[in-house]
Amino acid sequence: MSSAFEMSQNNANDESFANTLNIRILQHNCARSTQIMHACMKFAKNKTDIVILQESWMKDKNITILHSSFICIKSNVQNIHVRVLIFVAKNTKKFTCTSRSDIVNSEDMQAISIVNNKIQKRILLFNIYNEKSQNADNKQLYMIERELAKVMLNSEQKVIIVKDFNAHHS
Repeated sequence: MSSAFEMSQNNANDESFANTLNIRILQHNCARSTQIMHACMKFAKNKTDIVILQESWMKDKNITILHSSFICIKSNVQNIHVRVLIFVAKNTKKFTCTSRSDIVNSEDMQAISIVNNKIQKRILLFNIYNEKSQNADNKQLYMIERELAKVMLNSEQKVIIVKDFNAHHS
């Protein structure tokens, strides 16, 4: 009987956490186009808290577009063209986002921690470009199989996974 009570208590806490956070997210594959990236950012202004992009445009492996309403968070990988970017609205007061390159640091996958400023609970958000392996011998064909399986999380961790499934490569 106590385990059922604890379970319902956990569900109530989860719902309360979700209701107090209320994050607005936009996700899109930009096909390496600055025009598509700018269109996403223009649409997202004043409507979205977090913009999650895959196959974003990058110049010289480190430079991408900027937007006056958003802060860009990118993987900490050096000398490699990253394909995942997260933009967080500068004016949000509901939560704080922090790059989690200690959990994953890849050109095709990034993680951020989202902390609700009122109740101090965390969500871990993963942005994944799910590229098919170029190695024919690799039994783990896609990025999600190769990299996400390496991530160690505790059972209490709340997680959001946003990715480009690359279903057209199946």
